[in-house]
Amino acid sequence: MKNRWNPRRAQRLGPLEALVYRSRLIGEEPSLGLWGGGNTSLKCAAPDLFGRRQAVLWIKWSGANLAGCAPRHFAPLRLADLRRLAARRTMTDDAMVAALEYCLLDPKAPRPSVETLLHAFVPEAAIDHTHADAILALANTRQGESLVRRVLGDRVLWIPYLQPGFALSRKVAEAYRRRPNAHGAVLEHHGLLTWGPDGQTSYRRTISCVSAAERFLAEARRRHRWSDARWTTLSARERQELLCRWLPVIRRTVSRQRKVCLTLTATPDVLEFVNARRMPEVARIGPATPDHMLRTKRLPLIVEGGGRPAAALTTEKLRQQLERYAEEPRRYVLRHRRAGQALQDSYPRVILIPGVGMLTSGKDATETGIVAELYRHAIAIMRNASTVGRYTSVSEPEAFGVEYWPLELYKLSLAPPDGELAREIGLITGAAGGIGRAVAQGLVDRGALVAVTDLRLDAVEALAEELNRRAGRRRAIGLAMDVTDEASVERSCDALRRTFGGLDFVVSNAGMATVASIDRLERRQWDESFAVNATGHFLVARAAVRWLKAQRLGGSLVFIASKNVLAPGREFGAYSAAKAAQTQLARVLAIENGEAGIRVNVVNPDGVFEGSGLWRAIGADRAKTYGLAPGGLQDYYQHRNLLKARVLPQDVAEAVCFFVSRRSAKTTGCILTVDGGLREAFPR
Repeated sequence: MKNRWNPRRAQRLGPLEALVYRSRLIGEEPSLGLWGGGNTSLKCAAPDLFGRRQAVLWIKWSGANLAGCAPRHFAPLRLADLRRLAARRTMTDDAMVAALEYCLLDPKAPRPSVETLLHAFVPEAAIDHTHADAILALANTRQGESLVRRVLGDRVLWIPYLQPGFALSRKVAEAYRRRPNAHGAVLEHHGLLTWGPDGQTSYRRTISCVSAAERFLAEARRRHRWSDARWTTLSARERQELLCRWLPVIRRTVSRQRKVCLTLTATPDVLEFVNARRMPEVARIGPATPDHMLRTKRLPLIVEGGGRPAAALTTEKLRQQLERYAEEPRRYVLRHRRAGQALQDSYPRVILIPGVGMLTSGKDATETGIVAELYRHAIAIMRNASTVGRYTSVSEPEAFGVEYWPLELYKLSLAPPDGELAREIGLITGAAGGIGRAVAQGLVDRGALVAVTDLRLDAVEALAEELNRRAGRRRAIGLAMDVTDEASVERSCDALRRTFGGLDFVVSNAGMATVASIDRLERRQWDESFAVNATGHFLVARAAVRWLKAQRLGGSLVFIASKNVLAPGREFGAYSAAKAAQTQLARVLAIENGEAGIRVNVVNPDGVFEGSGLWRAIGADRAKTYGLAPGGLQDYYQHRNLLKARVLPQDVAEAVCFFVSRRSAKTTGCILTVDGGLREAFPR
């Protein structure tokens, strides 16, 4: 592992900024720890609220991520008061939390790490705690202590497993007092501690210890293969066909308590692991570190029969395996719970499928990506540990102690509340235009996961990037789709399912228009209008309904039609007729799919000019139809409605969000006008 410390840069930084710099160096190296794992601290002098200088411990607050951290992610505590706690022999978790809150210099600071006392009791100025893959590969074996001694010598202490908290803090402090010249400690099943008189020293010792372990493991891998292969990877086509059958069943089953997003990872390291003969034995031993369990759960589901021949496993047998998995966490909680502890979600976060890869579940693609990344590191740890010894993990009671530990579950409370449409997965056609863009923004702002589609891939990829940046999470993907091309529609639907694992709603918005009286209308123009404005909606709806019925979670289809459905305009015959066909299609879909819980509704906008490619294309011709100057068309549309209102894309988006949400749970076959009020377009 490369030492990335830059002395020139570091010497220009103040104490807190240097701690942030060191923390980022550690957090940006994935093999040292991921997603809130690990911790760093610094002891220095700092003023309190009254300007009095005193010894302070700066430590990362609970749940903050080292990668990309900032000064605001560190809590300052009075070090002298913290050290007085070392005289106690025991301390409850509640008492520890209260003491930490009392010791905060800033009463508004977030709760500091549960390992704060460990950092306080060891008198070194700088301490780094990492979940280094290479160190855990040594520490997670039956002969962990002897391997650590062999690789790292006497420079580190060995601490048998203890749950984080007061007892572990005292244990490490006692070991340090016996050997104050040690550079750090390896915590069984937990990770590496290094310390020193300054941040550069503690960081250098982290890199040195991890590098020594990496060299040892690399040499062991050259001499010994941890497992041979039992299964072979299915072809891309076979995997796609298999997932097309399995994903509806998997998502329906694991969404029983709350809907999930599912993401497939089929990288070479994952495929090697899921295809290995020893995979079932090793994966069922337990987590690589208890810190992962908050996201990955204690054990994955291993799909039996997932390799060749894939067709041997029916969807019903797959469902039974999922339900059997869910029963074990219920029994697990009953075996170990204390008063007041309730079962968390009992369905798997990680599903290992021989021959196919790994499915991970979560509320969005950011969360499934985090779970996948954590488990890929667990795979590396399990594989390396099995190369140098026999992989071990914490015991079941120890695992439960962390997984259901209130101080660990507290991290979940730090997440912002879910939006109205969180965990809902949708497809939007015609997303590059004004209405489509506003609809996508409205849905993503409410927590939905969307595929934004249009003819131009660059436009929807840019839109998806903007939506994800706005959300701060991965909630959108951009896909090229020609709604008139059946194969293009199927490819986009497949890509959506591969990314998010399912489908809950469709906003069928793609459209085009031609201005011409019937006697001057060419057959080509008529056919093109119906291909986009009618057949395109049919192809998208058909693909969606097939998936929604297989998934059996209900769903919502929202068609963006037009005021012209109910009040056609002159020289707009091809558009008006095709939009009427689209609306009739929606009504039939509502009739046919109500029993499946699939709602189908229509939004009829009028005169939505902002960001509209359609109006840019036909605006001059429509103005001519009404005898207007080209610049007067928008005002004409505004002043002809009863409210004299200018209709914006965001107004249409509000109507769409209503139909997608549970607020319209008992509405189907409805037409909602967003036109400012046009008497001739009132639904009758």
